[in-house]
Amino acid sequence: MRTSLVLAALLALAPMPALADVTAHYAAGGKELVVEVDEGGNSRVEVAGKFAVIHRDAVDYLVIYDKEGPKVFELQGMVDMLKGIIPKTPDAEAKDLEFGLAPGVPGVPVAVGGQRGAAWKLLMVKGDDASKKKHLEMVVSADPALAPVGTVFQRTIGTLSEFFGSMFPAETGFSAKVTELFAKGAPLRITPVEEGAAKPEGPLIEFKSLDTAEIDAKHFELPAPVTPTEEIFGSMDSLMKPGGGAIKDLP
Repeated sequence: MRTSLVLAALLALAPMPALADVTAHYAAGGKELVVEVDEGGNSRVEVAGKFAVIHRDAVDYLVIYDKEGPKVFELQGMVDMLKGIIPKTPDAEAKDLEFGLAPGVPGVPVAVGGQRGAAWKLLMVKGDDASKKKHLEMVVSADPALAPVGTVFQRTIGTLSEFFGSMFPAETGFSAKVTELFAKGAPLRITPVEEGAAKPEGPLIEFKSLDTAEIDAKHFELPAPVTPTEEIFGSMDSLMKPGGGAIKDLP
């Protein structure tokens, strides 16, 4: 007993290793998507020259690169503005829709980019026959080294779930199942699948590599002042003009 107490005391006094910065690289629609997370919890998800989501000071910011320079919006504010104008599934149709999760390849680990993960399917379990033939397959990793990356995806999906909820009411289970799926671990690959399709679709994103090199703190600085929420629509109009910005090109 005394030996155990001494060991416990020594472990308590020993310096704990610092959390490392991590950078994950993904392929996304022919482009590279990079996820950076520092030891303090700041993060940046970016497709260079297209968009970035920067998390700092407990707030998520969306950066869209315009030909005149980057524009910065609070992600939550943008979601709040947009969810009020997107088409909503009528209640009569919503009651006939239900989403669920199922193991993608039961009991068989899947390797992606040198990482082992488990496959899961997000599918429509109640609805029209055409939609029930489609599902989203996601391979997730529970590797602790990728945990910070998984947290970034989970937090971003948590914010966007409000947007999804405007399209699919809570009773369909869509937002709840998407949140549950991303809580299973860091995504290694996300692929849309349609049963019987002549040509399978490629992955939306696919993990390629991870490194722990120190990240420059400037990567988490906002590249421009934040556009006030009430000015979002005006800024979006300019970005949607031909050559105006990158919204139409987002993967």
